[in-house]
Amino acid sequence: MTAWLALLRQPLGDLAAPATDGDRHIGWLCAWCGSTDRPHPLALRVDGRLLAADGPPCRVSLLLLPTNARPIADDPVAVHARRCVLRDGRPAAVSILTDDPVHLAGALTVARTDHPHEVSALHDDPFARLGPTLILDIGPGVLGPALLALGPVIERYAGGPWPCDQW
Repeated sequence: MTAWLALLRQPLGDLAAPATDGDRHIGWLCAWCGSTDRPHPLALRVDGRLLAADGPPCRVSLLLLPTNARPIADDPVAVHARRCVLRDGRPAAVSILTDDPVHLAGALTVARTDHPHEVSALHDDPFARLGPTLILDIGPGVLGPALLALGPVIERYAGGPWPCDQW
């Protein structure tokens, strides 16, 4: 399923939940399901298995790279980050975010708030080696836990968000 995600100032899309940093409102994490066309200029492709209308509140590490700082998906630092995620197995869910078939535009790592080891692991997010991450609390109704694809696949197929179990 093609899915899109964006951090916006107002709620839009099929799913939306407030994103906060402590008591400070940052915006809305918005998601669109099943649309092949980009639904918003800031929307990035995400693994659709992470989206869940009945998803609980969670904490995320969100990496959003500026257009001029996006590495190719096969960059050694990006590959190493994906290897670390598979090796550690700590997050409830993870997806790289893509804007085109070649570049890595960001990453989303999800932790369940009732699993302290997942929440503390966000401060050592392997994708933070690519750029600054935001640690945000996300309200219910957008994200849910998703199983990692059977490994050790670390490559993307057809430019899709990683992890992906289809090609």
